[in-house]
Amino acid sequence: MSKHDYLLSVLAKFAPKNLLTYSASLSNLQHTLLVWSAGCSGEIIESGSRKKWTAIAYASDVDYMVSLSSDCDTGPGGWMSTTYSRLYQKLSLTYGSVSRQNVSVRVNLNGLEVDVTPARKHSGNSHYHWIYVSKKDSIQQTNVQMHIKDVSESWRLNEIRLLKIWRHVNNLDFPSIYLEYLLIQNILHGKSKNANDLVGNFWHVITSLAQNISNPLYSRIPDPANSNNILSDLLDENEKKKIILVAQRCLEYKVWGLS
Repeated sequence: MSKHDYLLSVLAKFAPKNLLTYSASLSNLQHTLLVWSAGCSGEIIESGSRKKWTAIAYASDVDYMVSLSSDCDTGPGGWMSTTYSRLYQKLSLTYGSVSRQNVSVRVNLNGLEVDVTPARKHSGNSHYHWIYVSKKDSIQQTNVQMHIKDVSESWRLNEIRLLKIWRHVNNLDFPSIYLEYLLIQNILHGKSKNANDLVGNFWHVITSLAQNISNPLYSRIPDPANSNNILSDLLDENEKKKIILVAQRCLEYKVWGLS
């Protein structure tokens, strides 16, 4: 088997779940979310890796953002934190397996993991939203439509999928949005976008992440939807060092680190 065929086989092995068998469960969840958000003109927006075409198995399977109107009364005090808590309470009463994530509430639908993020629209006709970030106990501006467009049209989908698989196999903390823009804006910037160059491109990713000097993990990567949100700050020094060590091990033993 050629190296190219091997990488394609890894992508096939980690293909995301088929949602056809979960269609009824997803419809019921959407109905629950629309009822919960009806007072705020709630709209469900599919987001995340499926919309970006970078989904893999062993990650959150479906992502929904519940878009609330800009004038929505989301409660006293920390308005988005209150909304986040109310969503968690509602889903906990309705479903058996629910957990809090950083910006979303995760629901397990008989093995299908769905992340639901409450978000409040900016005023006017805009795709910009405020979301609650529980780790920081603060709100943050985002634009999921911009993220979807940037990633899905990047011509880097297979490289992104492979790095997500590499992250999973090696048990690394590497937030997807940071991983995606690191590849698009930095590591693979200027590299071939020809699908036949997947082997050279992905090995270049591993080689870059293994560098001791000028490692791209120490480059400043801002969120295009919010210049105050620095994606490269999502990982601390120890988390970045762990990624570097795994990449260096791959170089030392001349392996992909995908199994």
